[in-house]
Amino acid sequence: MPIEELIFSGGGGFLFGILAGYAIKKVMKIAAIIIGLFVVALAYLSYKGLLDVKWVAMENVTRHTLTNAYEQMFHVLNSTSTLFAAHPSVVAISGLPVAAGLGFVPGLMMGLRRG
Repeated sequence: MPIEELIFSGGGGFLFGILAGYAIKKVMKIAAIIIGLFVVALAYLSYKGLLDVKWVAMENVTRHTLTNAYEQMFHVLNSTSTLFAAHPSVVAISGLPVAAGLGFVPGLMMGLRRG
């Protein structure tokens, strides 16, 4: 692979990584604000006596949902790494330039930090 293709491929992956990280962080911030406002509204309505919130049940459901999401994420990462370890030619077959993938990860980290 010529050096020009390597540089442009890595640079393009880096730019896409920055954009993806920035967008992901902005969406996460908006979701956190919406969820926070929802919980504040529930607490206010519960305080005024207009709504009876079962906080223990809500806590249990939230804990179960987050645990389930964590376990699924761990399973996906584990199975993906096992797949790449068992079949290293998958990266070459997919057509993904390694330089683009290596540029994407630092770009994603920078985008998450700056977003």
